[in-house]
Amino acid sequence: MLAAAFALGASACGTEDVRCVDLDLDGFGVGCALGSDCDDRNAARITNCDRFPPPDCALTPLATGCPCLANTLVECYAGAAGTLGVGPCKSGHTSCVNRTWGLCVGEVLPSGEVCDGVDQDCDGSADEGVRSPCGGCDPSCAGGVWGERDAPFTAGDGLDVTPEGLLTLARETRSTATLWAANTGDGTLSKLDSASAREVARYRTGGDSPSRVAVDYAGDVWVANRSFVVQGTVTKIAGELARCVDRDGDGEITTSHGPAELLDLGADECVLFTVPVGAPGEVPRALAIDGDRGLDGASGGDAWVGLNEASRAVELDGLTGAVRTEVDLLGLKPYAAHVDAWGAVWMAERDGRLARIDRLSSDAPGSSPPVTLLEAPLPCYLFYGMDGDAWGRLVITGFSCDQLVLYDPTADAWRTVPSDPSPRGVAVDAAGNAWVTHTGGTLSRFTRDGARLRLSSRVSLASGEFAPSEAIGVALDTLGHVWAISTSGAPSGDGVATRLSAEAPTSGDEVPEAQLAIGFAPHTQGDLSGASLRGGFVPQGSARHVFAGCPDGGTRWTALHLDVRNGSASRVSLAARHAADEASLAAAPFVDVGTAPGVPGTPWALSLPEGGVLEVALHLETSAADGAPRVVRVGAEWRCPGPG
Repeated sequence: MLAAAFALGASACGTEDVRCVDLDLDGFGVGCALGSDCDDRNAARITNCDRFPPPDCALTPLATGCPCLANTLVECYAGAAGTLGVGPCKSGHTSCVNRTWGLCVGEVLPSGEVCDGVDQDCDGSADEGVRSPCGGCDPSCAGGVWGERDAPFTAGDGLDVTPEGLLTLARETRSTATLWAANTGDGTLSKLDSASAREVARYRTGGDSPSRVAVDYAGDVWVANRSFVVQGTVTKIAGELARCVDRDGDGEITTSHGPAELLDLGADECVLFTVPVGAPGEVPRALAIDGDRGLDGASGGDAWVGLNEASRAVELDGLTGAVRTEVDLLGLKPYAAHVDAWGAVWMAERDGRLARIDRLSSDAPGSSPPVTLLEAPLPCYLFYGMDGDAWGRLVITGFSCDQLVLYDPTADAWRTVPSDPSPRGVAVDAAGNAWVTHTGGTLSRFTRDGARLRLSSRVSLASGEFAPSEAIGVALDTLGHVWAISTSGAPSGDGVATRLSAEAPTSGDEVPEAQLAIGFAPHTQGDLSGASLRGGFVPQGSARHVFAGCPDGGTRWTALHLDVRNGSASRVSLAARHAADEASLAAAPFVDVGTAPGVPGTPWALSLPEGGVLEVALHLETSAADGAPRVVRVGAEWRCPGPG
C-alpha cells in the first residue's frame, strides 16, 4: 500500500528512482511536483496546517485524516445538521487511504443562494435573501425586504417563526394530563389519569370494535367503532365533568368513576352522543380532529373520519356529530389520519399513499375541498400510524419495512429512518422527537436533527408481572410522561397501559414508572391524549418594521408587496405610515394598504412624499385553532435618485 504513494521517474542513468512521496494521494509531498505537504496523512491539510487544525476524530471519526480500516468505503457529509437531503445537498463517499480517511468525494454542501429557484443553502427555501422586493429575480425591482436575511422575522406579541423563517401566530398553552385507550375486544373506552397512573372511568363506546381515538381542543374524546360487518359509529365523550349533560334533570351527573363502574348505553351522562358513519361494511378506520371553533367559538373542532372500504372521508360537526362534508378520496383507502398545523387533513393508506384534503382552501367553503394524492417514492413502504410535528412535517410508521417515513409538505421531501423491527404507533413531541411502539413490546425514541430523525434509544416495556405484547398505542402528556398501550400482557390477560418518563429511554436500562391492566385487547391508535393538537393558535398577533429607504435620502416610494400563505380561516392585513425620520413615526397615523387572502405578491402602489422612512405593520388573525397564516416576506419597492 505504501508503495502506491511513491511516484517513479527515470534517472539520468536510465534507471528508476523515487522522486515523490505522497502518502495521502493528494498530489503533494516530499519531492512532488506540486510541492510539499504539511500533513501527508490528511488530504485536506496541505499548506494550511497553521490555520487549519487536525480533526477531532473522537467527535467526527469519518473526517479526512482520521484513522480507518484499509479498503473501506463509507458515506460522508460535512454540511450542517438538517441540510443533508434538502435542496441539492447530498452526501459523498470517502475511502481509506493508507489507514486514514481521504477526502469526501461527490458531496454537495450548502452554498450561498443565487436567485434561480434552487435552494443552494439547503434550508428548505429557495432564493430567500436574494429575491427582489417584488418577489422575483428582476434586478430592476429595487428596494428592501422584511422577512429574509438582513431583516428576518422575529417571534413576539402573539407571533412565532417557522423553521423556514416564516411569520405565523403563536400557540396557546395546552395541558394534557388525561389519555384514552379503546378496548377493542370488549367495546369499551378507558379513561386514564396520567398523574396518578389510574383508570378513572370506563365507558361503552356504542359500537363494535372501537380502535381509532382522537381528543379535541375542548378535551373531549372521539372514538371510531370499526364495526366490520354492521354500520360503523363514532362516539363523543366529555373529558371533564363540566361538559357532561344532566339528561334526567336530577341535578347530578351519572357517570363512571372507575373500570368496574361500567354503565349501560344511554345511562352514562358523560357519553355525549353516538352517530352512525357510512354504510354497513365501509369501516371507519381513520380519525382526526380539525381546529374549527364553530360560529360562536364553542366547538372543540370537527371530526374527520376515514371510511376504509369506501375510499371516502366524512367531516362530522364538532358539536352535534352531524355530517358536514363528504370527500371522495380518489380510490385511497384511509387507515390513519392527522390534521397538520396549517389545517390540511391527511389520510394515509397502508399501500404507501397519502391524501391531502385542503379543507381551508379559499375555494372550500360551501363546496367539497380539493384532494391531492401523493405516492411515497420508496422501495419499501407500509403506512400504519401517523403523526406530525408542530410545523406540519409528517412521521409515518410501517411495520413490515422496519422504518419510519418522513414527509415534509413544504419542501415536498421524503425521507426514511431505519427502526427496530415492526414499528406501530407514533407520537411526536413538542420538540419534534418521535416516540414509536413496536409489536414486540418495546418503545423507541427518535431524536429530531433538523429535517431528520435518528434512533437515539429504546426500552423494553416488560416489568415484573407485566409482559406487554403488540404495543400499538402511544401518547404524550404535558406532565413529562410517555405512555404505551399494548394489546395484551397483563397478568389477567387484558391489555396494558405503561407509563415512562419522557426523558427516558436513554440507555435501555430504564424500567416503567407505572403499569396497569385496562380492558380486553386494546387495538388503539390515534391521538390518545390530544398532545398532537399542540394547543390552538392565538387569534391574532401584530408586528412592525421600518424601511429606511435610500442611504443618501431622496427615496421615491413606489409600492409594497406581500407574500403570504393562508386559507379561508385566516387573514393578514398590511398597513403603513410615513415620516421624515424614525423619531417622527409615532405621530403619524397608519393607513390600511391591503389584505390577504388576495393575490400573493400583488403590489399596492404608494403615493408618498419623497424621502423619509416607511414603517409597515402586519396583523395576522385566524378564526380556527389551526390554519394560522404564514407571511413569507414583505417587500418595499423604491427608487433612489441618480443619473438620468
